[in-house]
Amino acid sequence: MDDQLRKNCIRIIKHLKSQGHSVFPEELLEKDSGIYRSQSEKEAIRAQRELTKMKKLADLVLVEVSRQSLGIGQEISLALSLGKPVIALYEEGHRPHVLRDEGGDLLLLAPYNDGNLETVLADALDYASSHQDVRFNFFISPAIGNYLDWISKEKKIPRSVYLRNLIEKDMEENEEYHE
Repeated sequence: MDDQLRKNCIRIIKHLKSQGHSVFPEELLEKDSGIYRSQSEKEAIRAQRELTKMKKLADLVLVEVSRQSLGIGQEISLALSLGKPVIALYEEGHRPHVLRDEGGDLLLLAPYNDGNLETVLADALDYASSHQDVRFNFFISPAIGNYLDWISKEKKIPRSVYLRNLIEKDMEENEEYHE
């Protein structure tokens, strides 16, 4: 990572933290690319699993994409497949060639410069938060849990997707409901 990009990433992290956001894994900035080449295969797999776990828990994924990287493209693709909003920040004049048509409303490409980084970041976070799914937890009986497990296994869809589809179908068919 070049010095300017590292400085921009540090500014992004500091701004996010100053606004009360949690940033994971911020320690990646402290590592240089040589550390990845020296990892054993087992260490690399463990690190990748940890990053995937963090992405699954995250409310959104923010990446700096001013420099081309297949790895960043894969990270964006995974986040989008998980239904996570993705903010892809890039320095003006360095527009990336990443997944422009893949993310729909979940992918925001946001150009910035040295003078407006914090403002662009704040606007991007507002946009992303308006496109997040709302988490909703509730208790179910063991019988319902068994049924949802069976549906998931037989239909090859996650339980949450099955439930969401049922609710969306009911919303469409319910003539009394007006959004």
